[in-house]
Amino acid sequence: MEGEAGAGALDVAGLLCDYASQFKCCHQLQYFKLLDLGDRVRALQQLLLDGGVGTNEELLGHIDGNGRHRSGLLEQALQADGAGGEQAEFVDLCARAGRAALEGGQYREALRLLHLGRCHNEVLQVLCRCLRLPIWRDPAAASAEAANQLGQDVQRFFTIYERNLDRYALASAAWGVARGLFAARMFHALCERGQPEAALEVFDRERLLPLDGAAEQARSRQDGPAAAAAAEVEGELAGEYPRIVANYVQILRHAASQGAVASAALQSRVRQLQTFLAVHAHRLVLDQETTASLASLTLC
Repeated sequence: MEGEAGAGALDVAGLLCDYASQFKCCHQLQYFKLLDLGDRVRALQQLLLDGGVGTNEELLGHIDGNGRHRSGLLEQALQADGAGGEQAEFVDLCARAGRAALEGGQYREALRLLHLGRCHNEVLQVLCRCLRLPIWRDPAAASAEAANQLGQDVQRFFTIYERNLDRYALASAAWGVARGLFAARMFHALCERGQPEAALEVFDRERLLPLDGAAEQARSRQDGPAAAAAAEVEGELAGEYPRIVANYVQILRHAASQGAVASAALQSRVRQLQTFLAVHAHRLVLDQETTASLASLTLC
């Protein structure tokens, strides 16, 4: 009988949350005050994961260009409870919801929530996952509104974290991978927009391919941990090399056809690339078009 009574007990928290869901976020927060702490935390986390609420500045507050946060309705509601520890409760809630958002592929929500949850190295992981998404290789998918919004968020949080490397105590290897992936995406985007000169500038500035052997020389002078971090970054970025090489070869072909680069300089770039490809032949497979284009460049 006791089991049957338990099975038939009303889920008061669930009923209240279902009823509250028909109202705006600010009103839902008032209803959630009626719940016990555990139920309230679960209700708030679910609220943050529903229908883009996790990107709602009115609820979460504004994050400025330096990563600082101005409180929104959620934090204000927690403070109004006056139970103490509201800041820690807000931070913990955002961290939990951010991880759940990441697991559910809600990347825009994950970026904001993990940042507000002070999980800064986890934000870098989200940025890297976003930058590796296949949508960026599909022009139709990349031009969709959702992709544009995600791209803007990636740009925004990359800039914030670039300004706060020490403040957020970011792992050097994790930041190196994020920076390399971000630079690669910028390079590919410029190529797709028909801006080879700007793309080549990014390629050279960010050293998207270690063509001159500088990376190996620098690593040989580093101590154990630094050398290991550098090797980790290169290993993580190696998967990007085939597409980078393909676009770089197309840029060189364009330069050759337009006479935009002196012949000696062009041949120097081609020789460097061929040397790099020979060294990395065991893990770099080029498509036929790139292979044929590179072969034609040796005849220029």
